[in-house]
Amino acid sequence: MNVYKLAAADGSIFTVEQDIVEQSGTLRNFLSTSGPTETPIPVPNISGPILSRVIEYCQHHRDDPSRRKPREAIPDESDSSDAAIARAIAQMDDYDMEFCKVDQGTLFDLILAANFLDIQPLMDLVGFTVANKMKGKSVEEIRSTFNVKNDFTPEEEQARSKETIKHLKVFSAGQADWTSQNRTLVFSLHPLGRGVAVAVAGKQTREHLTSDVQANEQDQRIYVCGTPPVPDSRLPFISATHAVFAALQNVMNADDAQVGIDGLLRLSAFYREAMLRQVRELQENSNSSETDVFQAMHAVWHLAEIMYLSTNMPGLNTPAVPLFLEWLNFNFPSPPPEERHELLEADADSLTANESFWPYLRKLALRGHVATLASLLEHVAPASAMSAAAARWARELAAGLREMPVGSANETTGSFNSRWRRWHSKLQASSTAISSLLDTDDSELSQIYDLVCIVCGDADSISAAADTWLDVLGAVLLYCEPASPADRLPALTQTVLEQFQTSDFALLDRALVALLSHDLPELLLYCDQVDSWLSAHLTDMLHHIGILDSCRRVFAVDPREHYLLALGEQYLRHDCLWQVAIDYFGLAGSRAGESLMEEYLVRIPLDSDRKAQQVLRTCKRYCLESAQDRIHRQLGRQKWLRGRLGAAIAHFAHVDDRAAISQICDQLWAEYLSSGKLTYGPIIDGVLATGLKHERLQFLTFYRDFHESYKAGDYENAASTLLRILLNDMAPPHAVSDLLVDAIPLLEADKPVFSSDDTFELLRCAESLARSPFTKAFSQDSNIASNELSIFNVACARNLARSFVM
Repeated sequence: MNVYKLAAADGSIFTVEQDIVEQSGTLRNFLSTSGPTETPIPVPNISGPILSRVIEYCQHHRDDPSRRKPREAIPDESDSSDAAIARAIAQMDDYDMEFCKVDQGTLFDLILAANFLDIQPLMDLVGFTVANKMKGKSVEEIRSTFNVKNDFTPEEEQARSKETIKHLKVFSAGQADWTSQNRTLVFSLHPLGRGVAVAVAGKQTREHLTSDVQANEQDQRIYVCGTPPVPDSRLPFISATHAVFAALQNVMNADDAQVGIDGLLRLSAFYREAMLRQVRELQENSNSSETDVFQAMHAVWHLAEIMYLSTNMPGLNTPAVPLFLEWLNFNFPSPPPEERHELLEADADSLTANESFWPYLRKLALRGHVATLASLLEHVAPASAMSAAAARWARELAAGLREMPVGSANETTGSFNSRWRRWHSKLQASSTAISSLLDTDDSELSQIYDLVCIVCGDADSISAAADTWLDVLGAVLLYCEPASPADRLPALTQTVLEQFQTSDFALLDRALVALLSHDLPELLLYCDQVDSWLSAHLTDMLHHIGILDSCRRVFAVDPREHYLLALGEQYLRHDCLWQVAIDYFGLAGSRAGESLMEEYLVRIPLDSDRKAQQVLRTCKRYCLESAQDRIHRQLGRQKWLRGRLGAAIAHFAHVDDRAAISQICDQLWAEYLSSGKLTYGPIIDGVLATGLKHERLQFLTFYRDFHESYKAGDYENAASTLLRILLNDMAPPHAVSDLLVDAIPLLEADKPVFSSDDTFELLRCAESLARSPFTKAFSQDSNIASNELSIFNVACARNLARSFVM
């Protein structure tokens, strides 16, 4: 394990092991950048006694692997509550409790040291200790405890209290009040955390304000609030819809893409099935708020599918009415199906006595449930409370409803309209006949007449019976314009809305109105308020359909790109969704998405080899060469610091960082010289198996061969290998002196293994070394001292003499 030296502000030097250093984010980042070093690492602003306390704390917790993890994202605001403080205090062991029993000055010095060294557990410990001391104290008591001087006069204190109340009330002000006060909200979102900093700012400068706008002093305060993370309950839904989204992009981007409306309709069905599955799971878990969101998302998506896909199938004459009613009854079911079964099982007399029976029949008529309506009319006709006229017209209406024309894809619009007019005329005649009998006091007949008026398409009767604007629109489409195409819906929608106060509409109603009116910019704005998933995927689908150009002219940015990138940023706040988020960035198909991918990928904590490989594969898939190089360098430094030198060399080789590889090879050589044991063989073999070629690796490989030959007694081969290393300049300059020392035993061998020419080459190497810039190191700091140099020269002379004699 590596050992490092830390230099405190007062000059004190502390020797610590690698696992102690890794608990500090500051020191960990420093070493990952500069690599291992024997030079004392300066720790400014921290005195020797305080640094000693910090090291003592880290040594006590050295066996806790969580202490060496990078700092996590900023917690929610709720984590700073009394419960969080109590939870943190409860997690302290006896050592932590004693560690915090220091004077106030030392405690604050420890806070500064923990903050500078980025030791999050220590920061939490001392921070919560201070917070616990402040808990339950008034402002004056806190000032007294921590010796905080009050610089405010009593008048200033009172003014600040009023100002705080005024600023807090700003957030509850209405839009009109904000406009008159020239105020707006500005915010900044932490890129990898869950916090939002919000402040009140002016919309315009004072010079541009009109006389009717009040010029208030701007709020100088910042309000920090938490943003809700992606709930875990959404993970299956996100995974399923991400797969559909990726498949859609791959299909549409293919060279021979011929998806068409039919293919888009099938992919849209996959999205809707995922939404419905999520609704069912949320209902089982009684999550009403999320259920409402997903039901609203499905309603908008289903209607958009009808408006832009189902009614545009090529070669089919598809009216919008049956599809719209199907959508209406599926997403907003009315009347309740369970009531239908109860009414069908009741006898006729019980039905007429039931006050909710006739309102129920009117709801059936409004929603187009004509078969059920006909069955109930036939069922109630024999009731004793029914007059002969009421019973007769109940049967007549039931028969007329069963004869109601239904269009088909193979029938022309003219043929269907002709059949509809004949049926409608017959029903109008029945309405006229019933109206002539209304002078009598027959309440059941009046109820039947109301039903006939609805089925005949009387606007007043429909409006009187309907509860919502969607009920009115569905009935108008069914009974007034049953053959209307989807292009007719905007005009009919505007006609229906004239009867309602649209300013009171809920968010979902506003989104549906915008969709039915083909107002895509408004639709996307409302969808984004419903849920960011909806706005992102709906804009993507509209883009592939080919109708998003109108929005691009309205928005300052491309809406598809904007919403996809926003959704990706939201998913980045969940630890399990970083790959999904990166795909949304990449598949947005923009330079901004590519930049976001690169910035986020290089900042993802690489806490395991598996995750690191996933990040690298992602970079390769999106051709992010710059990010890939940065990550390889980061992983190389990380492996180097942890002593995994072979893996470090492999990562540096990917980016052709020859300088780093040379430093690692020099480290292996230095370890061999200090220990006398050649242990780097497996590391070199693993690296060379990848096909990497580097002069330092070549030197270490040949030197290992020399070492093994010498150990095996094969002196001739050892001498040949050593001479090859020296003559081919494989060895770094600082290693040449050590190689000449290794030549002495071979020069003094019983049988000469160096020829005279070889010996002269060795002498030339020694002479070149003496003249090189390393001469000073050679004569003073090298392993070859003056006596060893003399021995080397004598050995060369003896070997020359023996070579001449032989």
